[in-house]
Amino acid sequence: MRILMIQPNYHSGGAEIAGNWPASWAPYVGGALKTAGFTEVRFIDAMCDRIGDIELAAQIKAYQPDVVLVTAITPMIYKSQDTLKIVKTVCPNAKAIMGGCIPLICIAKF
Repeated sequence: MRILMIQPNYHSGGAEIAGNWPASWAPYVGGALKTAGFTEVRFIDAMCDRIGDIELAAQIKAYQPDVVLVTAITPMIYKSQDTLKIVKTVCPNAKAIMGGCIPLICIAKF
């Protein structure tokens, strides 16, 4: 099973004042998945790498994930939803899951 984790390309201007760092959630979730036996786990940091929608779609399509995990904090919710729409466009059979810093995971259906 191929699992893809994505940090959406969200920029507000405020967070960038302090710097630009990779998402801290990715190693935690990725490590837990690998510990659970999943060996095909990939992370795309579209925010830090400033990956636009066209390139993101190409990377998702090339990987052909079975499951895609996209993170969201309150201000990035719409960008996260847009990212999941891209996922369902290029890989319609993939399970698209949005999660965030609150203990809630929503399965997005687009």
